[in-house]
Amino acid sequence: MTDTDDFMVERATLMAEGDLLRVRARESFRADRVDEAFADYDRIDEIAQRYRELLPEVTVARCPHSGALVRWPIETAGLDGWFWEYLAATRRPPADLPPTWLAMSGAMRLRKPVEHPPYAVVPGPDVPFVVPRILRGPGVRAVLSEVSVGVHTGWVISYFGPPPVGVRLVNLWGTNTYRVGRDGVGEGWDWDIPGVSQYDFELTEWLRSGALLWIAPGDASATLREGPGGCPYTKLRGRQKITVISNGVVQRVAEFVGNGAG
Repeated sequence: MTDTDDFMVERATLMAEGDLLRVRARESFRADRVDEAFADYDRIDEIAQRYRELLPEVTVARCPHSGALVRWPIETAGLDGWFWEYLAATRRPPADLPPTWLAMSGAMRLRKPVEHPPYAVVPGPDVPFVVPRILRGPGVRAVLSEVSVGVHTGWVISYFGPPPVGVRLVNLWGTNTYRVGRDGVGEGWDWDIPGVSQYDFELTEWLRSGALLWIAPGDASATLREGPGGCPYTKLRGRQKITVISNGVVQRVAEFVGNGAG
């Protein structure tokens, strides 16, 4: 059985038990049943660790400078997994990022049924975009690829090259922070306020310039392609606003500054 098969078999049970325990632990604390709450949190930690281990590695990019493949452990079964919890994502870092890796943002087109977990999920706009302040940096190039998440279609935009001096990067896809460090696993954290005014959804000129490359959907070889000719991502249409799923509601906003409480 593959890692993906293992993940699909176990995740529903893990999430159901974990979400129930989170609610019960909070109730125990409010009722001053501290020992019961800590026991539940110990089990939640066990579930989170198993969940991290099961996350399937997905090919999201290839470094335009070195050719190194980038595979990221991603929750691909649906948006109700703890991987997508905006304020406290449960994730496993990639085993090996090339030293040229800078950042990874993303977009997602939702399809019904849309999951409504008990926390905020922010998967990005309906269509992919680039962040010009990053992509204009000397030697910086980006790679766009497609990944399925349950019934939804996601797009990953990965950036590679020298860190632009004095330029804020972009939050890691689906989270409210990004790592400060040359390889994405540095010593601290920073954050950016997501806002579509910072994004460019018109990809053709970036493709034409060579700053943006792309991987065809379903291409197992992850071959980097250049130029807008034949690129399916330039034909995508959708709302150029940030999707926020919270409190059972799907909203689209131009900027997301909320605390993400679900």
